[in-house]
Amino acid sequence: MIDSVEFSRELVLHHISQNISLVGTNLSNLDLSNIDFSGIDLRSVNFSFSNLQNSIFVECNLSRAYMRGANLNHCDFRKSNLFRSNLTVTEMKKANLSHANLQGANLSGAASNSGQSTSRVIGANMQGAIARFTNFQKAIMERVNLNNTDLRGANFIEANLTRVSLQGAKYDFDAFDKSINV
Repeated sequence: MIDSVEFSRELVLHHISQNISLVGTNLSNLDLSNIDFSGIDLRSVNFSFSNLQNSIFVECNLSRAYMRGANLNHCDFRKSNLFRSNLTVTEMKKANLSHANLQGANLSGAASNSGQSTSRVIGANMQGAIARFTNFQKAIMERVNLNNTDLRGANFIEANLTRVSLQGAKYDFDAFDKSINV
């Protein structure tokens, strides 16, 4: 039974190389840095407090993944599904979120997953991230550091942006026209 298996970096690499499912596994507190997870189904995987720095998650299904406290610096999440994922208290400096689906995800710096359908991005540090064409529709974003972030094409319709820092950020001229509290 996969739930009783104690995973190590080597076992994760073995599963990836053999195309063995990792759905719902506990990969918490591991050093999984510099691993290419591209295209892998990682639904409901627990990555809490793991080091995932420089890992690649291009076109992954990370819906309902639990990444609380994980190091996601320099990770590549292009075209990934992060629907209702818990990314609370994570480091995401220079992460690439282009075309990612963050609908219902929780990127809060302090709160636990509330289970609500609105993205909560409170106190997050996304400085230098690439979030082109990312869906932030109806997101609640408070005290978020988006300095030097590439937000071109991102969807901020009905997003509540309070005390968000955008110094040096790149975004479309009308990006925040339909947002609240910009």
